Amino acid sequence: MNKPNLTASEIGMLWTQYIQNSMSLQIMNYFYKTVEDSDICIVVKSALDLTNNAKKQIAQLFKQEAVPVPDGFTESDVNLHAPKLFTDHFMLSFIETMGKAGTVAYSVSQAVSSRKDVRELFTNYLHNMSTLYNLVVDTALEKGTYVRPPIISKPNEVEYIEGKKYLSSGLNPFNKRTLNSIEISHLFENTKANYIGSSICTGFAQTTDSKEVAAYMKRGKAISDKHVQLFTETLSSSDIDAPVTWDNSVTDSTTRVFSDKLMMFFLSVLSATGQGNYSTASTASMRYDLVTDYQRISLEIALFAKDGVDIMLKHGWLEEPPQAPNRKELMKK
Repeated sequence: MNKPNLTASEIGMLWTQYIQNSMSLQIMNYFYKTVEDSDICIVVKSALDLTNNAKKQIAQLFKQEAVPVPDGFTESDVNLHAPKLFTDHFMLSFIETMGKAGTVAYSVSQAVSSRKDVRELFTNYLHNMSTLYNLVVDTALEKGTYVRPPIISKPNEVEYIEGKKYLSSGLNPFNKRTLNSIEISHLFENTKANYIGSSICTGFAQTTDSKEVAAYMKRGKAISDKHVQLFTETLSSSDIDAPVTWDNSVTDSTTRVFSDKLMMFFLSVLSATGQGNYSTASTASMRYDLVTDYQRISLEIALFAKDGVDIMLKHGWLEEPPQAPNRKELMKK
C-alpha cells in the first residue's frame, strides 16, 4: 500500500527538526569531547545519541520521499580540538533547558502530523526526550546542582477571585498582590533560561573573531542579564527567592569552537524559544503589570532576532525552508 504524500506541515516540521538536530549534534559532540565528570558524561552521551539518531532517521525519510536533505550543520561547524569552553555543570543545565524546548517542539510536530509513520517518529522522539530530561534532573539532583522552584505555603481552603482588583492591583506599586503559584513558575523558569542565554552569549562572544558577531552576542548577553534582573526583582517583591547559578559556567578560553553560522543560528533558536516562553507566561499571568512586562520584553527579543536574521542573510547563512511553488512564475514559463 502506497503511503500518502507528506503534507506541508510534516515537511516543514521534519525540515526544522533536521536543521536543529544537526546543529545540536555539533554542540553535543563538543560537550562529549570536553566533559570531565563521568556522571554528566553519561547524560551528554545520551543527548548525543538521541540527536544523532533523529538526524539520521529524518534524512532517511527525506531520501525515501525524494525531498532534498537540508545542508544543516556539519563537522566543519565545530572545532573539536578547542579547549574546554563551558563547565560540566553548565552542560547539564544546558541540556535541561534544551530538553524542555525539545519536548515542546516534538509535541507540536506530532500534533500537526497526520501520516502514521511520521506521527510514530515524533512520538518516539518525544518519549526519548522525556527520558533524557528525567535523566538530567536526576543527575543534577544527585550532584546537588539542580535549582528547585520556590516553595510556598499550602492554601488552607479553596478561594475564588473577587472582582477585578486581583487583576489590576499590580499596576499600583504600593498595592501589589503577591504572586500566585502559576506566575511564580513562569518567572522562575524564565530566569533560569536567561541565565543559560547569558552564558551562551558570553562563550560565543569571546571565541569569535568576527566583530559583528561578537557585538551581537554582547547585546544578547545584556538583554538576558536585564531580563534576569527584572524577573528577580519581581520575585523578590513577593519574598520569593530567584534561582542562582552555581559556577561561572564559562571558562577563560578564547579559542574558536563553533562557526559564526552555527552561533548565529543557535541565537535565533534561543530567541524564538524565549518569545514562546514569554507569550505563554503573558497568557498565564493574571497581574496586568506582568502581562505588560512580558509583552514589552517580547518586542525587545523580536527586534533582536530580526537583526540576527539580517546578519545571517548578509553572509548567506540562512537556509531556505521548502515552500509552495510560485504558480504565477510557472504560468509565465
